[in-house]
Amino acid sequence: MSDRTAETTSRRPPPVERFRPADLDGIDWRKLRAACPVSPAEGPDGARVWLVSRYPDIRKVLGGPAFSVSPIDPERGAGTAEANESIFQDPPEHTRLRGLVAGPFAIGCVGRYRDAIQAKADQLLAAVSGRADVMADFAKPLTMNVIAEVVGVPEPDRAMFQRLSDQLLVPLSEAQGVVALEGWKQLNDYVRELIAHRRRTRGADGTDLLAHLIRAQRDQDAVDDVELATMVLGLPVAGYVSTANAISVAVRYLLEFGWLAQLRTAPDLRARFVEEVLRVQSGDNGESMPRFAAEDVRIGDVTVHKGDMVVAPLVAANRDEDLFADPDVFDPQRPGLVKHLAFGFGIHRCLGANLARLELQVAVDALTECGLDFRMLEAWKAVPWRVNMLGDRFPERMLVEARGRGV
Repeated sequence: MSDRTAETTSRRPPPVERFRPADLDGIDWRKLRAACPVSPAEGPDGARVWLVSRYPDIRKVLGGPAFSVSPIDPERGAGTAEANESIFQDPPEHTRLRGLVAGPFAIGCVGRYRDAIQAKADQLLAAVSGRADVMADFAKPLTMNVIAEVVGVPEPDRAMFQRLSDQLLVPLSEAQGVVALEGWKQLNDYVRELIAHRRRTRGADGTDLLAHLIRAQRDQDAVDDVELATMVLGLPVAGYVSTANAISVAVRYLLEFGWLAQLRTAPDLRARFVEEVLRVQSGDNGESMPRFAAEDVRIGDVTVHKGDMVVAPLVAANRDEDLFADPDVFDPQRPGLVKHLAFGFGIHRCLGANLARLELQVAVDALTECGLDFRMLEAWKAVPWRVNMLGDRFPERMLVEARGRGV
């Protein structure tokens, strides 16, 4: 399929995010929907964008064929983005690559990891005593271990993979961008060596994603070496941070709002608690990757012209009061909860949605059943946040005090 060899991997990291999560902070979505639901705004680089704030319009942008994930040249009528070997591109390349990797992330496949996730969560919580950092001591090592297991990163290498992934936790435009670039280079080198090692030893044996892709390349010539390496590198980096974020948000509501005690006496509420966490945590995540109009298209009362950039934030959809009454209130009992768009919508809906939901469910179960009581040591608003080159953001730390129940 390609003359690129196994010694080649992704040529460059993803571009600096075009629209950072922090650019949406402070927006009163209710007022914006009432006054101007499709409103002109200014992106970080000064370019004009359309900001969409109503649930049905956001679904239309995210799921509609009239919108591309690549910039559109109005004259040529085609995407103008740089070469992209990931699944975040338009059909037909998206269809081909997503079809290759969807199997290992299907709900029937990720379920087999439940026991392993539970064992890791229990192990991490058993080591917690006194002062602890939820991110460093629980959420991040748990989620990195899970996604690394699914992808095929060997257990002895996972701490290193997490360390290098953490090195990417700055946008490339900032002062520490050189550190992020070095981390990206080291991860590229590691993935190249991992693929070569697997081919020399186990080959395509196994049920992990790496084995799955090696088989697809060997038997169907369905993926080239750069695409293979890009997905083995990108999925753990993207998947682990966002799920760790969701766990931290869950811990906030467990502790600050008393849900830990409630879920201990009403375990049947845990599934709905998880869904409400997913709904509200979209405001603390980086899914604001813009779309570009591939043709003139009407959104509400506004005509968006071919080539225009449109930002359709999940936080706005999940705070739409027409669907979710009192959207800023945390309420697992709310009707219509399953309609949230925490994982996006359309063909680019999060590939790891089933795995992330399972991790969050197991984490909540483990926290409620571990026999520990926790107290937050910092107010949520005082917790520092970081942003990575992919646009995800999450708490830099989340300090708690853990004590045995009744102590």
